[in-house]
Amino acid sequence: MDDQPGSAAASAGGGRRVVRGTVDDLAAAVSELDPDAGGLTGTTVESIVLAGARVLGGRVTGLRLRDVVADQAVLAGIVLDGGGATRVRVTGGRVSGTVWIRGELNDVVFDQVRADGLALRACLLRRARFVNCDLSGLDMTDTRLDHVRFEDCDLSSAIFTGTQIAAAQLRGCRFDGVVGADGLAGAEVDSSDLASLAGPMAAALGISVV
Repeated sequence: MDDQPGSAAASAGGGRRVVRGTVDDLAAAVSELDPDAGGLTGTTVESIVLAGARVLGGRVTGLRLRDVVADQAVLAGIVLDGGGATRVRVTGGRVSGTVWIRGELNDVVFDQVRADGLALRACLLRRARFVNCDLSGLDMTDTRLDHVRFEDCDLSSAIFTGTQIAAAQLRGCRFDGVVGADGLAGAEVDSSDLASLAGPMAAALGISVV
């Protein structure tokens, strides 16, 4: 059951530990794999695979992820402040309700992930790709996108208020109920997606459709 804490497996360099609960339990597993890590706050976690993880809730400050793979993991309701992610891939699983504030994400991929209610606020995303994800309710307030792609994603009710786009492409996405659609200025949007974007864009520009 995705809504209940379950077992998680963290592995690196052949080590493995089953984890249950929140980020505190995950921190204990990481410390066992790397005694010098000293927990998750303000540290760098690298070259780790989270296979089938079930981690719900918790708060982390200054965490940096490098060369991390999350496969069919549930990492939901977690709050991260600062830090960043480099060469991180999330395949399947769920990150619903997770919040990352002031993070820097480089070379990240989310593939077929349930990420409803995900918030990436005041973040910087470079070379990021979201493929076939449920991103309904995504919050990208004041976030900068630099070479970011959204492919076949549900962006219903997403928030783009204050979003800054250096380069972004959106293909095959849903935009029903999007807030702050003018934050998508500068993005490349597939012509077939314009119908669902027309209403939110009109609202952002103060245009009344009668």
